[in-house]
Amino acid sequence: MIDSKAYDTPCLPYNKLLTDDGEPHSNRTLYRSVVDALQYLTFTRPDIAFYVHQVCQFMQKPMVSHFTAVKRILRYLKSTTDFGISYSKGDLTLHVFSDADWAGDPNDRRFTIGLAVFLGNNLISWSSKKQ
Repeated sequence: MIDSKAYDTPCLPYNKLLTDDGEPHSNRTLYRSVVDALQYLTFTRPDIAFYVHQVCQFMQKPMVSHFTAVKRILRYLKSTTDFGISYSKGDLTLHVFSDADWAGDPNDRRFTIGLAVFLGNNLISWSSKKQ
């Protein structure tokens, strides 16, 4: 992956990962290892949290298309090594943003909700949940 092409986005727009999408991935251990490492990275990189949680849903039976999605996240990280959480002085205005995707998962028709809380320009809390 070191010499791979870098991407500007961690996922293709409107890309839905399906449970039985193509051929099974030949190396489950590799898939789990990479996805586990990405889970730790979401603590300081909330921009990839949603996409990492999407690929985490297929740990038991990963498909080749799921591993392709994981590789796209890695390529996005390659192009955004200077991204991360930083804090700066500024106003103390509290801003909260949320979004919901009702029945957006084609596998189980559950909805996903996301929330981000900013104090001034600083991200202080975020959450995403599938219900």
